[in-house]
Amino acid sequence: MKRKRKKKISARLKVTRRVFKTVSPLLDPLMAPPKIEGIKRALFIQPHPDDNQIAAGGTIAAMVERGVEVFELTALDDRYLDLTYSGQGLTVRQKEALAAQEVLGMKNAGFLGFGDRTEASTREISEKIVEVIREIKPDAVFTADPNLENECHEDHIKVANAVKYAVMDATFPFYPEYIDNKPRKDVWTVKTLGFYYTDKPNTIVDISDYEQIKIDSIRCHKSQPINELEAVIVLLGQQLALDTEYKSAEVFRLISNFHMHCFNLPVG
Repeated sequence: MKRKRKKKISARLKVTRRVFKTVSPLLDPLMAPPKIEGIKRALFIQPHPDDNQIAAGGTIAAMVERGVEVFELTALDDRYLDLTYSGQGLTVRQKEALAAQEVLGMKNAGFLGFGDRTEASTREISEKIVEVIREIKPDAVFTADPNLENECHEDHIKVANAVKYAVMDATFPFYPEYIDNKPRKDVWTVKTLGFYYTDKPNTIVDISDYEQIKIDSIRCHKSQPINELEAVIVLLGQQLALDTEYKSAEVFRLISNFHMHCFNLPVG
């Protein structure tokens, strides 16, 4: 049996590896998640009218109390499911969303006009989100994690991917078109992109003091099976707080605009 010869490492590669080993500690700041405390204006984009409250209601309440301007954009609603809806005014779930926003102190960034289980493409949804991002100019955008391993709801995956694309597309002066044959002046760079409903969190938020207001905001969604979910949501918050000094917590995966393109750096 022939032994495989070890491939010789060139002198240049040896030097390169030594240099990288020396400077690698300097990369630590690049691999750290953004600080949630530094956010001044946030846009929470939810697939359905209750996702922000369920996943991030405590964090939103804490942000608002800290003076952060927090907006909520709802991608999908019940316009084709609400049999009482005439096409004018608000649907049942839209009204519930506004009530929940009021409880938490959020500002309404609108409803995109797509119905549940929409056949609209990710690109179509993303184009509308770009408009909102450029109008509000948030420091941070939050949505569901489209890469959650056991996520099977196409609405969540489609909308969350649309948000990812929109955050990037909002920076392009040529997208979706030039204005008067000149680069756009309304471009905007989102510094932080945050994902809830994630199985790869790198940030934990203490919501011990905001657990009740979170539940109050969830109760605004009366058309949903809240009675069944409420206990589970409370227990989940307590489970996420295990091994910490918190009573209840919410978790997120935060990345900076540096991490949004190409660089395969671990963030956490």
